[in-house]
Amino acid sequence: MKLERSLEGKQVRIVTTDNEVLTGVVEDYIFPEDNEPEGVSGINVYNCPKPGEWTGLNETDIRSIEIVE
Repeated sequence: MKLERSLEGKQVRIVTTDNEVLTGVVEDYIFPEDNEPEGVSGINVYNCPKPGEWTGLNETDIRSIEIVE
């Protein structure tokens, strides 16, 4: 799953590679060159999995992502 910076600020529904379903707001896109492991982009999602919590995901952890209107 390729992540894009345009997801920042969007409410999303994510299905992980472990089939876990998460929803939240993408607060930060992490460029591949700034991430660990290098070369893999990532995102930080707020209110995920619970209100007030953060979850960080690399693109290799995500099966699908969709913007929720």
